[in-house]
Amino acid sequence: MKKGYFATPSSRNMLLFFTGKLASILGSGMYTFVVGLYILKLTGSGSSFAVTLICGMLPRIVLAPFAGVMADRMNRRMLLIYSDLAAVLTLLLAFLAVSLGGGMLLPIYTSLVLLSVCSTFYGISVSSSLLQLVDSQYIQRAGSLNQMAGSIGNLLAPVLGGMLYAVVPFKLFMLLNAAGFTISTLMSCGLRFKRDPELTESGGAADPAALSHAGRDLSNMMSELRSSLTGGISYVFKKPVIRAILIIVFWVNFFVVALNVVLPFVAVEHLSLSSGQYGTLNAMLAAGMLVMSLLLSVRRQSSSPARSLIRGLTSLGLLFIAMALPLIFFFSTGSAFIFLLVLMFLTGSTVMNINIPIQVYLQQTVEADYRGRVFAVVETASGAIAPAGMILYGLLVDLLPAAFLLTASGLAILLVTLLGRRGLKSGNELEANENREAEVQLHA
Repeated sequence: MKKGYFATPSSRNMLLFFTGKLASILGSGMYTFVVGLYILKLTGSGSSFAVTLICGMLPRIVLAPFAGVMADRMNRRMLLIYSDLAAVLTLLLAFLAVSLGGGMLLPIYTSLVLLSVCSTFYGISVSSSLLQLVDSQYIQRAGSLNQMAGSIGNLLAPVLGGMLYAVVPFKLFMLLNAAGFTISTLMSCGLRFKRDPELTESGGAADPAALSHAGRDLSNMMSELRSSLTGGISYVFKKPVIRAILIIVFWVNFFVVALNVVLPFVAVEHLSLSSGQYGTLNAMLAAGMLVMSLLLSVRRQSSSPARSLIRGLTSLGLLFIAMALPLIFFFSTGSAFIFLLVLMFLTGSTVMNINIPIQVYLQQTVEADYRGRVFAVVETASGAIAPAGMILYGLLVDLLPAAFLLTASGLAILLVTLLGRRGLKSGNELEANENREAEVQLHA
């Protein structure tokens, strides 16, 4: 008799972490969206609205490396639970502060920062824990579900947030979000983590003596954190393939920012699309990510994640170049809209074909007690360059033709792909030689 799909621990864990992450992403996404609307209505100030974006972005960039250290040194299941509980507590305290203080902005900004901190620790803990939650043959499916939860959450958060904001008072909205994080907490409590022998042998998260020693006083704890963080960065740069992936992620994220800065300018100023049509373009990007995540969750796991990464990056560069075509050749408004809809859907799909192979490769190759720090370094590298790209493209879009910027960005992505392919190839050869030398010394 065939067992039910959720009878295995891997399948059960996938359902629980998918539900928990979806609730967490929806909660934080809706809150950020609604807070922006609330502050705009309250102050009418664009600068105040910009502060909300900074409050959501900056903690991720600054704290991701420390979140990786904590994910490697703590029980990851408990870190997930503590992150969600902290989010619930943050929203409850913000509710009390707003209820007692009226229209004060400080508690709202503070809650955004704290929720971003909680989200950073939660996200890195989930990403670095997949091999402890599922068997190795399900790692691509788990990675796809992880990305799918983020895609669905990002797609639905503005829609649901806008609908609720229209009918629910802001203070009550805080309580609804607290309930969402409570659901995520319950899902995390139900997860069953496999014991990872690597952690125990290397003295990482499973070594309570190390944690006890680190917690003797504040100075010792900070010393331990700095040492662990330095060790994680050193690990990344000692692994040629991971180092090559990090460089690719860094530069590709710099040029991909053109999509966020140049495309709105193209859609509104050059193609005269309505705000509704532009919103639909953004929705198609999320829809492409969602569909590809679904496909990858049922497709056979790739035997060569690096090859899938290179194919995805090549496609992304060509898609950026194609987005310039309506600005170079004559397109009616309707045909340009349909053309960009298709390209945005394909771009979303391609992004998943890039992100998931990277996740699969890191899950399969990075030692368990370094996994959290490696994911944190990759996330920090990709996030830290984005603001610089936004500033640069924001300046260039007023000085250079948008078609040139999109074409140049696509060509730059293709160049990064070409150089990255060589880096991955040489890295693989170098690691293979190191492994052969290690085996020779072992048998000598």
